[in-house]
Amino acid sequence: MKKKLSHVQLKLLAEKIILTIRNNDKKFFSQKSLAKRFKVKFENITSATELLTEWGYKLKFNSKDKSLNFLSSPDILSDTEIKYKLKTKVIGQNVLAYNRVKSTNDIASTMAMAKAKVPHGTIITANEQTRGRGRLGRSWHSPPGSGIYLSIILKPRFSPDKAPGISIMTALALAETINEFLPGKVQIKWPNDVFINGKKTSGILTELSAEKNKINYLIVGIGINVNQPPGSFPDEIKETATSIRKVLRKKTNRADLLKSFLLNFEKEYDLYCKNQLSDSLKRLKKYSYLQDKHVRIISGNEKIDGKVIGLSSDGSIILEQKKETISVASGEVTIDVQKT
Repeated sequence: MKKKLSHVQLKLLAEKIILTIRNNDKKFFSQKSLAKRFKVKFENITSATELLTEWGYKLKFNSKDKSLNFLSSPDILSDTEIKYKLKTKVIGQNVLAYNRVKSTNDIASTMAMAKAKVPHGTIITANEQTRGRGRLGRSWHSPPGSGIYLSIILKPRFSPDKAPGISIMTALALAETINEFLPGKVQIKWPNDVFINGKKTSGILTELSAEKNKINYLIVGIGINVNQPPGSFPDEIKETATSIRKVLRKKTNRADLLKSFLLNFEKEYDLYCKNQLSDSLKRLKKYSYLQDKHVRIISGNEKIDGKVIGLSSDGSIILEQKKETISVASGEVTIDVQKT
């Protein structure tokens, strides 16, 4: 006699069922044939399909012969949805998906520091963050079910001095992704923000663990405003933030957007490992929010003024000051509107 399935086993069965029927969405599958295929009781198939509808999958049932087929998937960032037809070779092939966390970067750091080996390219996602973090100790607004909150664990072979450019490389991968939905409206603000129509839609936070000439791990945290409706941002950011939905005027499937980003990220990362940003400078210039603008950069205790003329292959911003040029590796940048 077959044993009753545990909750974990039932979840795995539900994932197998949805994978089977969505790959043949024009075909009806009898629940008896599914029970035979997966060697479980008929009742288990019924329970698993009920679980799928709880998750938000839409299925069509034929009451006469107890058969079903696939109609549509929900807008959720589950490991099943993310890995379905994911085209990357490494990035995102290992997924840890959570519903509610303090910060995906915190989880990624804990995992990366643990003795157990975490594969290069592992991603951590969450439906909601209660303490999402941005640069310089700022918070990232992370309401449930509307954004993408993501951390990628990398194990680079390059030296620590080459790590800073990863932020702008990630911004480029994201700009290329969003540009597919909103062509001509996407810009990158050095060193780590992506804008739509001049308003912030994404932020990037990188965290590094290294010793001497070796990187132990590099965590890339990404927050993307995807389906936040107009008027949903807190007062402190409502004038400066936007979402893809607000500009596109319709919702975007977050799993599909994430899969597209992960593929672009993998391509950009492979290029970066070979030549840093050398092969990406033209595209970075095309997306630049600061190109040819007069800016002030606060780097540590230093204030640096100049006109932005480009980026270097290591991710530093290049400024023109009278008759000379200088490179700035990091800092907080503001636009000098009186000169621009």
